Amino acid sequence: MTTTDHDPRSRTTPPSAAGETTQNPAPHKVAGRDSRQTTPIVCGLALLDKDPRYDRRTGHAALPIEVCFLDGTKTTTTLEMDPGRVLLLSAQLERAVALRAKAQEAAAT
Repeated sequence: MTTTDHDPRSRTTPPSAAGETTQNPAPHKVAGRDSRQTTPIVCGLALLDKDPRYDRRTGHAALPIEVCFLDGTKTTTTLEMDPGRVLLLSAQLERAVALRAKAQEAAAT
């Protein structure tokens, strides 16, 4: 008789899947004579000037973002957030706005 461990806590993510996103851009070739393919390295994210989508049923929000890679290429995707992350982001943005207003007041005096 064979048993199988169905406990997900005992499983580990294979190294090749660590850090993968839902939108996987095509691998880029390394410049020069080396023809090995590498995974592009993300160097930054930027919010797009578009309204987020909100799903009332689940409470999830989707923010459109631009992903910038180290090789200079860019792609657009969405940052999906569950209700807890939406509330956390809201609180963080409110704090950032308040800190900015306080700094501006201090600079004006």
